[in-house]
Amino acid sequence: MFTSLGKYKIVPLLTIKDIEIADALKVAEALIKGGLPAMEITFRRYSDSKAIREIAKEFPDFLIGASGILNKDQFLRAVDSKAKFATAPGVCEESIKIAIKSPIVFAPGANTPSDIERILLNSCVHFQFFPAEPSGGVDYLKAILEPFDHLPLDILPKGGITQDKIKDYLKIPQVYAVSLEHILLPEYVINKQWDKITESAKNALGTALS
Repeated sequence: MFTSLGKYKIVPLLTIKDIEIADALKVAEALIKGGLPAMEITFRRYSDSKAIREIAKEFPDFLIGASGILNKDQFLRAVDSKAKFATAPGVCEESIKIAIKSPIVFAPGANTPSDIERILLNSCVHFQFFPAEPSGGVDYLKAILEPFDHLPLDILPKGGITQDKIKDYLKIPQVYAVSLEHILLPEYVINKQWDKITESAKNALGTALS
């Protein structure tokens, strides 16, 4: 799955609260029109679970993920919702152990060498660097990866990444994609500005693939 995400280099993040099913489907459709059939939905409410399930049903090839997984029960709900991948802000070893045996891929969160060690000790090589920019950005990520340079890690930076930073992160060999919030601004969804989502997706994709 992370290989599939790596094809597009960008993972839009939807953070709006209590999204309607119809709106979630419109967001997915707008992203598809922009050439970016992928996104994460912050997984906190029942409405998020329903949105993921309906997107997976309506658009079987869409790469829909659950973001913000805090424990194993939440991870299992994401699996039940038909998410194709899931990410977490930190390291929950129970979630990692269950994820290894699950049908979807899981990226726990890390922003220190100790976090990375714990993830590796639990037989996982995927993680998200979170929060990316507040933690020190590209230079800090390069620094904490240096001891692990010989390992086949797959990393998704997330948190505060702007359009002008996309290519800097993607130059790091272990980074397969970056997570972006500005493609799916809450006001775009609230005001049903689907064209703006399509345009933002095209712009981000153009930057990433140029």
